[in-house]
Amino acid sequence: MSSSASASSSVRTDRGTADSTVHRRRLTPSGRRSELIGAALRVLRTESDERNWVAAVTREAGAAKGTFYLYFPSWEDMLAVIRERLINRCGAPLRDALAATEPVDWWAVLDQACGQFIDVAVEYRQHHDLIFHSALPGGPGTTSRSGATLLAAAIERGAADGWFASADMEAQARLLFAAIHAGADEVLAGGERRRWISACLALARGVLTKPGSESKTLLRPAQGVPQP
Repeated sequence: MSSSASASSSVRTDRGTADSTVHRRRLTPSGRRSELIGAALRVLRTESDERNWVAAVTREAGAAKGTFYLYFPSWEDMLAVIRERLINRCGAPLRDALAATEPVDWWAVLDQACGQFIDVAVEYRQHHDLIFHSALPGGPGTTSRSGATLLAAAIERGAADGWFASADMEAQARLLFAAIHAGADEVLAGGERRRWISACLALARGVLTKPGSESKTLLRPAQGVPQP
């Protein structure tokens, strides 16, 4: 290779590296933070048990280790953000139903919410306890409080729409959320997903169905939901 070709190649290589660096630096602070969160989610989906989680996340993100601490004071603060994001995913079916302007099949919503919670738990099964049960900023019980509060709002709306009995909705929501969490634990231990979703819904029907009335549903029996 001639010296001029070598120099040209070097220039192209240097320019490519520089352009790549500039491209990374052009990320907005919120973009960089999102990039780190995405990397943390990917790392937590794996079976690896990292001794240094911050190093694993920055390696996955292709960022310097010091970059992490520009956005998160500690790994625990990052984990608290991850927990909140996954809790939001779990509650998406309930939030969507609460925001709906069209009639809602509230039994179908409970089915979807239960399945969503279990699916998220299974997706992060290797580090489930680390994400959902470790002491993090925000205090203990954050997951249960958030889930039960959203479920209580859904039960209240379902009762107003004539689907559920109107009773102590906060107590009902806490009990049902505990049952869903127990169902997720059973699936994590090897239980069959549909079996435990159906069991949670059967329990919900026992708690929420109006006395002397049949619980209505728009779901087909083939979907596996217990029929009245």
